[in-house]
Amino acid sequence: MYDTVLVRYGEIFLKSEHVKRQFENRLIENIRLILKRKNLEGEIIRRRHRILIQTKDAESVSESLSKVFGIVSTSPAIETKADMAVITEKGLGLAKQVIAEGERFAIRATRTGKHDFSSKDIENVVGRRISESINASVDLSNPEKTISIEVSDEKAFIFDKKNTAVGGLPYKTQGKVVSLISTGIDSPVAAWMMMHRGCEIIALHLGKDDGIEDILNALEEFTAQEIMLYQVDHEKMLKDISVHAGKHACIVCKRTMLRIAKRVCRTEKAHGVVMGDNLGQVASQTLENLEVISGVTSPIYRPLIGMDKEEIIKRAKDIGTYELARKKRCHFVPKKPATRADIGEIEALEREIGVEKMVEELKLECKKG
Repeated sequence: MYDTVLVRYGEIFLKSEHVKRQFENRLIENIRLILKRKNLEGEIIRRRHRILIQTKDAESVSESLSKVFGIVSTSPAIETKADMAVITEKGLGLAKQVIAEGERFAIRATRTGKHDFSSKDIENVVGRRISESINASVDLSNPEKTISIEVSDEKAFIFDKKNTAVGGLPYKTQGKVVSLISTGIDSPVAAWMMMHRGCEIIALHLGKDDGIEDILNALEEFTAQEIMLYQVDHEKMLKDISVHAGKHACIVCKRTMLRIAKRVCRTEKAHGVVMGDNLGQVASQTLENLEVISGVTSPIYRPLIGMDKEEIIKRAKDIGTYELARKKRCHFVPKKPATRADIGEIEALEREIGVEKMVEELKLECKKG
């Protein structure tokens, strides 16, 4: 029945023509990658403010694009000529498939270009024909079913559903960032939110192979391409920090993590570090401690900083990482961690421990990507 997918984007529309063309090119490439990943075929056509995909699998293609950053919605549609008689017949054909006898329905039409009929004409003519043919009633205020018709110059597109997508900006339009990702709840969501804004992420996982691949696989559902992973087993370093830093162990640990991330940034030419910090959630995330921790490098992006925990959990469930989270307590967390660290004291501890040297001697290996 459907032979085309209408792809709608949001913010791209607001860019200058030059930037918009760049973003559209990236979006089209990302669509190609997701179709290939899903073993779906279709011809991608660029039109003004729209992307069309001509395909025999329109419903599957439409659903598969729901996780492509930059797309706000898609519709499997019937493409036809911008001719009132043809539109009416095609609209009736779709109505017979989706509207039951006695149901209330509405026709919503939009039109661009020069035609000998208006949007209102389309709604009236098609609505009357459907009402007469299948004994259904027009209800513009509270319809049970809606058929939409978009007329653009010589083409018309008829559809009955709009599948919501994730929106945002196309992946890889905003440069690289290094994202500290654990197998907990927060940091994968922080990474996803930066991806949603067009950033390519380089994952840095400090720990053993404890499920991080599963987390990245879930995030890759939104990119259709492999996410690069650096993995560092820093348990020995944590033991040294724990022994010498006492109540400041978590702060020194996070500053150490940022030093490692800074090395990866230099290697990958990335533009900053992403962390899953949430203000006041734990002792290391007080304003005072965040200030001390942030002194190691810049910029640091904390997209979760003002979110409630329930908001973060909901987002984790939506993107598919919540069920993959591992609930485990760090054995090196002090019983009474400091909540107001002093930068001078922390720097003295780091010199005593030899943190800078330990970080520089670490062997950084790319495990994936």
